[in-house]
Amino acid sequence: MDSTDLRLRPFVPGDDAEVTRWFADAGALRLFAGKRLRWPLDTAQWDGIRSDPTLTAWTAIIGEDARPVGHGEIVEESPTEVRLAMIAVAPSVRGRGVGRTMVAALIEKCREADYSLVILFVHPDNATAIRAYRGLGFRPSPVAGNSNSNSLRMDLRLKK
Repeated sequence: MDSTDLRLRPFVPGDDAEVTRWFADAGALRLFAGKRLRWPLDTAQWDGIRSDPTLTAWTAIIGEDARPVGHGEIVEESPTEVRLAMIAVAPSVRGRGVGRTMVAALIEKCREADYSLVILFVHPDNATAIRAYRGLGFRPSPVAGNSNSNSLRMDLRLKK
């Protein structure tokens, strides 16, 4: 599986069962979604994500295989700022660069939509994710008052 062949497509109901399988328990779900989703995940929660007008949910796939290998969301915070949220990679492909490639593709979607700033929140103990985000240009934010006090806010300025 070559992550350089990764592409994004809209998150559709047919993805629900596969993405749900990535979370073994309430703790894993909390790392993914914070308090936004509840255990056990169900179709109504995924439908709520798809119907939220402030966000666009994406499924990452590799090659011609339509099976999801990643999930991510772009949430509009203002006309110039977006937040990447609910980034997850299928356990079967972790450690192969899929997450980094998927986040790069999400950033490109933000560029195409002409946003100036991309933010995200990450658990401060998630060294692997922080390293990947830094490698993509994100930096710890100087902005105080994160939406989740247990999270580190990171920013990526796309244009001045």
